[in-house]
Amino acid sequence: MKKLFFTAGFIIIFCYFSLAQECTFYYPQTEGAKLEYTSYDGKDKVTGSSVQTIKNVVNEAGTNSATIEVQVFDKKGKDIGTKAYEVKCENGVYSVDMKSFMDPATMAAYEEMEVKVNSNNLQIPSHLEAGDVLDDGKLEITVYSEGMRLMGMSTEITQRKVEGKEQITTDAGAFDCYKITYTITTKTMFSVRVEAAEWIAENVGTVKNETYSRGKSIGYSLLTGIEK
Repeated sequence: MKKLFFTAGFIIIFCYFSLAQECTFYYPQTEGAKLEYTSYDGKDKVTGSSVQTIKNVVNEAGTNSATIEVQVFDKKGKDIGTKAYEVKCENGVYSVDMKSFMDPATMAAYEEMEVKVNSNNLQIPSHLEAGDVLDDGKLEITVYSEGMRLMGMSTEITQRKVEGKEQITTDAGAFDCYKITYTITTKTMFSVRVEAAEWIAENVGTVKNETYSRGKSIGYSLLTGIEK
């Protein structure tokens, strides 16, 4: 009986740790992999592009992480800045640093000043189902000059909901995606609120995202190239 109890207990513990370490990654896990995106306005005109490069992939102690370096270009192909942020899988939860919402062109204006960034992670559980409600995310940026606070900016992601699965086809291929909708509220001198939808695929990342104002599309971006 004791042996049977021990065996059952071992199976329960083994299953617990197996589930705890299981995690779905929403980016390629190969260093040097590249994702190319093209952005459009609400009338399907190109407004810019970006290239995301996967760097510093680490797999250890049940945690997978990577640094995503993003190079942004305007509609004429001119380099307008870079940014980097971390993605991570730990204990069955995938997360993206809210620094991914920082705009390199905007931040370039403050490169000679002191900038403090406070952010949390947007989380995505490994098992998604239509109707799931996900946690909010927030990014706060404060700019100082000679110790004096000049301005503050914030971006909040709220009302995140899994709508279901859809297949999205772009120039990069066809992908089975989860569609997640949410609200973006940006505050500077005034507040701007828009709705958004994002389609994400396992081991790829974002395939499409789109923003709306009062139900009308105001812009979107598509994955138009991928190198793994």
